[in-house]
Amino acid sequence: MAREEAVDLVDERDRVVGASTVGECLDRGLLHRAVAVVVSRKDGRVILQQRSRRDAWHPGMWTLSCTGHVKKGEFYVDAARRELEEEIGVRADLALVKKYLLPPMKEGGLTEREWVALFSATSQAKTTADPVELEGVREFTREEVRKMLDGSSMTPDAVILLTEFLRVKT
Repeated sequence: MAREEAVDLVDERDRVVGASTVGECLDRGLLHRAVAVVVSRKDGRVILQQRSRRDAWHPGMWTLSCTGHVKKGEFYVDAARRELEEEIGVRADLALVKKYLLPPMKEGGLTEREWVALFSATSQAKTTADPVELEGVREFTREEVRKMLDGSSMTPDAVILLTEFLRVKT
């Protein structure tokens, strides 16, 4: 999503209190909405994406199958479907795992402060990585994902959300 894209500003109860842009939210640490999706294969392997090395936010690090901001007036589930198709080329039925108010996270002068709706899906569909946003997409066993949770190769939000996903879905 471009820095100019409009998003809803929300309060600590996830009620809309205004609007701004993604760029303004990141520059000023304004609370807004985001989505994250974990796609699993039937055999339990999990699809993760590696962020672009050119990205300002945790470049080159691994994160969930897809993540993204919720546009102004958009529902969480619609944003999750959109991001999943845009980032890894997959359409799948989504199930809400839970919504989380994540702690503020800082990187390179930017601050993410988000309500994140975490969704899960099971799909055998072929993935296609968006070459602008991603370095690539790879499948990991759940044990490999657990080992990655030390945070050295994953974004901080992915560590929190994947820990919860593995707790709930195991």
